[in-house]
Amino acid sequence: MIITDQSIYSRLLCKRLFTIHFMKAAFFILSLSVLLLACEQGRQKDAASLPGASEHAAEGSSIIQLDPRLLTADSLVFVFYKDPLGTDSLRYTRFYTQYSTGDIRKINFVLKNLEGHTKGQEKVQPCRSEGKIWCYSRGKVFQTIYFADYSSGCSFVYIIKDGRFYYGQISSALSKRLSTFKREAKEL
Repeated sequence: MIITDQSIYSRLLCKRLFTIHFMKAAFFILSLSVLLLACEQGRQKDAASLPGASEHAAEGSSIIQLDPRLLTADSLVFVFYKDPLGTDSLRYTRFYTQYSTGDIRKINFVLKNLEGHTKGQEKVQPCRSEGKIWCYSRGKVFQTIYFADYSSGCSFVYIIKDGRFYYGQISSALSKRLSTFKREAKEL
């Protein structure tokens, strides 16, 4: 086998071209990774700056402060249990009617009525919920708000966050609006 200057030159040229292409690809991947990391850190800073976004929720915060994502809700589904006070305490949530809305005025009305102070508890209250509100953003449920208003001792809205139950008072305006939605709810 005869090695010529031209074959050595060809091999060196191939190695050099391979190295250049490899370096360009590595630089591109590194640049893209840095850009994506910077974007993710920016999103985390934005989320951390939202009110109520602290790691541990402050006692007395509103439901909106406890979960600022509620401000991004684009639709709500109201679920009304058919027999919340019935004898079957384990299965009463299986049968329900529901009312859905994407009307921003109705969503804002509900959110406005979640601005009262809450009290955090380790355990759920012994009162049963009459229903719940599934909060959607971009087609995905991100929070559930539970409610009841059937007696003075069992009148509340609450969410679950970090394993704790945060109860707030249900306003009379929200109670009336829920009654209206319940009359319009359908069984699916």
